[in-house]
Amino acid sequence: MEFGDKIGAAPGKVEYLYSPSKGIAAQISGSSPGIFAMYMVAVSMDGRRLLDEIPATGIGTTAVYPQPSVVTYIQCDEFGMWGRNCPACQKYFRTNHIIGGTCCPYCAAWAPGLAFMSKDQRKYITACYDAFARALREKKDATVEVANITDRNPAWHYSELKQQLHFECSHVDCRAQTDILGDYGYCPRCGRTNARKLFLERIEKMLIRWEDVDNTIADRRDRSEVWDDMTKNIVGDFEYLAKHLRKKLLHFPMTPNRLKRLEELNFQQPLPANESLLQWFDISLLTWPGSGEIPKRIVPDSDVPFIKKMVQRRHILIHNGGVVDQDYLSFSADTQVVLGERVRIRSNEAKRFIEIVRTMAENLMDNVEHGFEE
Repeated sequence: MEFGDKIGAAPGKVEYLYSPSKGIAAQISGSSPGIFAMYMVAVSMDGRRLLDEIPATGIGTTAVYPQPSVVTYIQCDEFGMWGRNCPACQKYFRTNHIIGGTCCPYCAAWAPGLAFMSKDQRKYITACYDAFARALREKKDATVEVANITDRNPAWHYSELKQQLHFECSHVDCRAQTDILGDYGYCPRCGRTNARKLFLERIEKMLIRWEDVDNTIADRRDRSEVWDDMTKNIVGDFEYLAKHLRKKLLHFPMTPNRLKRLEELNFQQPLPANESLLQWFDISLLTWPGSGEIPKRIVPDSDVPFIKKMVQRRHILIHNGGVVDQDYLSFSADTQVVLGERVRIRSNEAKRFIEIVRTMAENLMDNVEHGFEE
């Protein structure tokens, strides 16, 4: 299954069975092969409003839901997941979490589960309601069967789209499955990010690459090119992570001016960004104060001049061919180079910078995810 492929709904059907004495009863069935699961949605009697999700109940237990209403059914796709559209950013994802509050994996907005129902699912609910109304009006059974759906009847067509990345929430009490575009996303059930594992894997690969080059490549120019690339890439990776985490902060109450400044915060310059985060949210890239489960973690003050120098070196590597200009001398406080000189990143500097950026990233993740917990 490739990105963008249509995923059919699991085999199955919904039947609305008419009885002169008992009225209309619903009967749901699935057929092999494939995963078959459904959840129920209560629809107003006129078919215009979705009233509530109806949680599954055990045998002998009666579900509680708004009355009067029509019970409709949304079945999973063939992989046991449901498509969702975020009501805030409109982006599409798939997940096996469908009942209760939901967090958008992309923008971190929370809303009731019904608000995330996909357009195709709404069409399918309409088909279920129409089948119920037809059974009531014509006093005979009516069926919604996915296997019989054709392109000639698009209102009955229900399928999902395969997204780029599948992830399972790492939290032991959650384990929700989600399918998203891109890399980083928030768990729809608990709101935790998947970024920690992915970012630390990137860092580990970079450090393994550093070790390999340091041990096997002797040519100074070839080594220097690798250290330059690592210096450029590690800040880019950090910026990508920080922009993802910023989406959670954007949901905090704040003035329009503060919101605008947060949206424009430049994480390619981590030290000025750190000052803003401290002032606005009392969280830091340089410090994680610790919690019961996660120990304290700091970037020592002695590393701050080195961070400033390496960030400025990255800047001139990208924008000035690595040649020292007056801005670099003014902002970096680097006294080891002169105007017009080509900077050289040493192997120990590259590794040290990668490890410091890793610590700043972990501090930011912990502060955003746990720093506001009571």
